[in-house]
Amino acid sequence: MKYYIIRNGQPYGPVEKHELLSLGVTRDSDIWRDGLPQWVKASSLPELNDLWEDSAFGTYAQAPVTEQPYAGYGAYNPPPAPQPRYIPHTNWMPWAIVSTVVGFLFSCIGMIFGIVAITQASKANKYYDQGMEAAGRSANSTAKTMTIIAFVVAAIGLVYSIVVLSSGEFQEALETLSNLN
Repeated sequence: MKYYIIRNGQPYGPVEKHELLSLGVTRDSDIWRDGLPQWVKASSLPELNDLWEDSAFGTYAQAPVTEQPYAGYGAYNPPPAPQPRYIPHTNWMPWAIVSTVVGFLFSCIGMIFGIVAITQASKANKYYDQGMEAAGRSANSTAKTMTIIAFVVAAIGLVYSIVVLSSGEFQEALETLSNLN
């Protein structure tokens, strides 16, 4: 559960329950969370009662309150959640798709590497969209590697096809087949 408090006369949050005491929240502090129609005193929320209970070692330490009380009471709509920042990166998805098609035409093994590249590029784009830069970088690196391997294997398949098609034995086999008709 996330909470909003009044800090320096302004709404502040969201904060976790375990952060409330360190931010100077007391039983009399105004607090708001989803599901509440308006600001209420912290002591009126049953889920916060354990913050005010005495322990065998004494009461929990309370930080001094230096904020001015919030003047306006009523319903509070928290600010919208921050949007993830754009992380510049190379999108390997188009290259992964091309490598899969080329791999299919000249080498089935190249197609397999291309499919793995598409999967990794999709993961990378999802991670980058969620602001998870490290995971995005890792998946993007794998997508790049698999795309390059798919192109290399397809190129080997193309060269092999050209060699076989230009060989005299292949031409003789084609002539033999045409003579059978």
